[in-house]
Amino acid sequence: MPIFKYTVANKAGKNLSGTVEAPDETIARTELNNLGFSILLLEETKEMPKPQASLPKFVFEAIDRNSKMVSGTMPAKDDEEAFKKLTGEYALTVTAIWPENSNEEQISAARRRWQQKLQTEFKDIEENIEKNRSKSLEEQKEEQFQKQKIETILAQVNKLLESFSEDFSPEQKTVINKQINKLLRIKNSTNIRYILQTAEELLLQIKQQEKVLKEKGFHEKRLRLEMKTKKLLDQLHLNSKPKTFGDDVISKIDQFQDQHRKSEKINSFLDRIRQYFETPQEIAIIKEKIKVYNSQLWDFIKLYFKEPTKEYKEKVKHSIGTIWRARKKAVSSLRHAKQLRRKNKPKVEKNHIALGFFDELNALSGWLLAF
Repeated sequence: MPIFKYTVANKAGKNLSGTVEAPDETIARTELNNLGFSILLLEETKEMPKPQASLPKFVFEAIDRNSKMVSGTMPAKDDEEAFKKLTGEYALTVTAIWPENSNEEQISAARRRWQQKLQTEFKDIEENIEKNRSKSLEEQKEEQFQKQKIETILAQVNKLLESFSEDFSPEQKTVINKQINKLLRIKNSTNIRYILQTAEELLLQIKQQEKVLKEKGFHEKRLRLEMKTKKLLDQLHLNSKPKTFGDDVISKIDQFQDQHRKSEKINSFLDRIRQYFETPQEIAIIKEKIKVYNSQLWDFIKLYFKEPTKEYKEKVKHSIGTIWRARKKAVSSLRHAKQLRRKNKPKVEKNHIALGFFDELNALSGWLLAF
């Protein structure tokens, strides 16, 4: 069977190297991805794996992330060190470990000992499943949000490089493309922290090209590149967590309703609360535009005082005026949208809210008071 040499990054961002036997590269890649690794290098090799003669070997049985049984050997000083490597670096659930060349009686004893240890761990896990369920859902949403964000940034980076294709040297393009290829290889892994770190390195690498453009006298292009890369870096650092008190209230209402779908009376009451905190999409979009304009204005003002050339200062000043007019228009649109919302906002009968209010509040068990 072919042997493939690999270099991967685990969930902690630590690089691991080794070899894996598989019928072909696709299966080898799948097996490494199933272990939660971000593959940095994978190639077929004729070299046989070198045994670590100085360390004793331990045979292990384990379960991978896809609930598949796996087995093999691990060189280590003792079974505890082997266990730490298998769980920490390879994210396996170890079911048994014993020294190589053990007899049947020793193997059976090892399996019983590790089974008892697993039962204790599983009992603790079961007790915490309900507590961590909502957290797990939040983490899944965050992971999906981050991956979608990476896809968007990659698309924008490609457009950015197309617009500067004639200004970057072949050497610069090679360095940037290497970073892009690295991000493309790991973007579907579960190691979100490592993906974000790689994306930031890519954007900083592109931002460094400002110096080259400045040396060539391309001040306008340098300014455009600086603005674009800063915008992408700001976008990269966004997360999906609520930004305002209202967003936080709505997020907690969603969590409560997901866990208490049968509580129709309480959910109806929460729906009435939600309408006072929800921001219509058109208002949210205008607010986001104003936020972007504010950031751009501040960046251009800093550039105005930083650049010594009078001609360049005039161009920056012109850009400030253009952004200010766009911001003024957005503020006017926001004011108009808010007036329309107040007119069209549904009225809620006070008596209807008062009826059963204390019953509903007690049913929430203090949850609403957390706001």
